[in-house]
Amino acid sequence: MSTTFASVALAPSPFDTQSFSFSKPQEDQTFFILSIGINPKLQKICGEIDYPIECLTSIIPFLNENVAMISMSILKVEIDAIHNKTKEALDKTYELSMNPPTSRLLPLCLKSCINHYNAILESKQRILNAISMGDANELSMELSHNMEDVFACDEEFNKAKIESPITELNSLLVKIITNSLTIDVNMTNV
Repeated sequence: MSTTFASVALAPSPFDTQSFSFSKPQEDQTFFILSIGINPKLQKICGEIDYPIECLTSIIPFLNENVAMISMSILKVEIDAIHNKTKEALDKTYELSMNPPTSRLLPLCLKSCINHYNAILESKQRILNAISMGDANELSMELSHNMEDVFACDEEFNKAKIESPITELNSLLVKIITNSLTIDVNMTNV
């Protein structure tokens, strides 16, 4: 079994750097993240989803002493992470749209992405309501729409046959949304 190590700088966090080590899971093994200074319940939740490192790095900056280490609370924090990462993507898209375009199609692609990012931002309250009501179907539908919005933004660049300047942000957004879809609303006291 191989072990992988990652060192990730987080801000704001009480730690300057967090080191995570995890074993590469075999097909039928549970995936565990072993680290020092990370709540074991958070490790367990993040270790059971598709992108554990992105889970930890997107959640830890938003944790405080009031966040219970249960799936529902962690999911709410992950929704905050989606919201903030979407704002970051929107800011970068606006910034890119103010610069002289390298392609005549770039402004059209960016405008489309701005609309998709705004749709994601507008869905936050609906998602939080679905979590509070325990409505897994509504939650899944809203998060799936968010995923479709990110993919639609990327598709605009593909159709125009130009390289997207926001690929990395969109990739991270997809991972965070995927993690949110994976966290089970009905789990309690993990």
